[in-house]
Amino acid sequence: MLRFEKKNTFRAESGEKGGTQDKTGGSADDLYIDLPVGTIVFDGETDERLIDFDEEGESFLIAKGGSGGRGNRAFANSGNTAPRIREWGEKGGERYLRLELNLLADVGIVGFPNVGKSSLISSISAQQPEIGNYHFTTMEPHPGVVAIDDWNDFVAVDVPGLIEGAHEGKGLGDKFLKHLSRTRVLLHMVDLSGVEGRDPLADWEVLREELEKYDRELANTPEIVAGNKIDLLDEEEVEKRKERFAERDIELYPISVATGKGIEELVNDTYELLEKSEESENVPVTEDEEKTGSYKVYEFQGEKGFRVTEAEGKFIVEGREVEELAEKLDFSTEDAPAYFHRSLERKGVLSQLKDKGAEDGSIIEIGGKEFELVL
Repeated sequence: MLRFEKKNTFRAESGEKGGTQDKTGGSADDLYIDLPVGTIVFDGETDERLIDFDEEGESFLIAKGGSGGRGNRAFANSGNTAPRIREWGEKGGERYLRLELNLLADVGIVGFPNVGKSSLISSISAQQPEIGNYHFTTMEPHPGVVAIDDWNDFVAVDVPGLIEGAHEGKGLGDKFLKHLSRTRVLLHMVDLSGVEGRDPLADWEVLREELEKYDRELANTPEIVAGNKIDLLDEEEVEKRKERFAERDIELYPISVATGKGIEELVNDTYELLEKSEESENVPVTEDEEKTGSYKVYEFQGEKGFRVTEAEGKFIVEGREVEELAEKLDFSTEDAPAYFHRSLERKGVLSQLKDKGAEDGSIIEIGGKEFELVL
């Protein structure tokens, strides 16, 4: 996304002018802006979420080009076979956007700092993040591919250690939590040994509450819980801790990243949970959805008809058709003013202006342009 720091305004080329003998000007090429997979596009003014590019090859029409203007032949009639009038091409759409890039991963590995998340991702994938025996070694998420066999794998991401208050930004938590929004399974790690004086079940409860406060949908993501550092405990203590979690209906996977114990079972069961979540997500699409795909047109429609208001000593006419008429007509041509006047009369605009108190010589604003009313 660094390229958008250098250039953040994009404008499509204009179409060509028309020529004589009813020659239509050529249309300009569409402007495509390449975005990395994982980009979420928001309306910069309303913050409406427009599209989530989570697959390769998706396209989305943000702003539609304006329609071309008509030449004098379009205004000809039996009473005037060669009118001196023409239109400009319509302005294209404009939109201010906000882009947000989130990592794409199947499994998000979460937990308090120093529970062994980075060590786990390095042991089950080719990812080699910096690892140290101190808090916040990891300062950015690290995705890695975890191979189940020659044909099956999944992508896991080690999310930097979360702390209480993460949903409010403490410890950069809100920055990291957003990367979990796309994951289909959470692998929640706790330090089962308690060597730092922490209660693993209490830690689990705290981070579950943080997920709930940050995003309720995220909190409903399927979860698998792993208790690390069992190499520092005897088997009896491990069983006691498993029983505490079981009392909360939580199946705990005791593991030791240092020795590798329990890792294979954890990885395989995580993959099985992924498979189940994928089956539940594969809801058949409708025929209309299949035809339209992710392609959507944003075009200002305005409201039907028009309305007249008075402000600052002038009358303002609003309405898509009348505004487009004022925008496209080339008023430097001889017949344009008369055509414009007849069109406003035909649409009932002049009648409503008079009802609102407009008089001969009143200033009228339509589509950002000001006119002097002639009755």
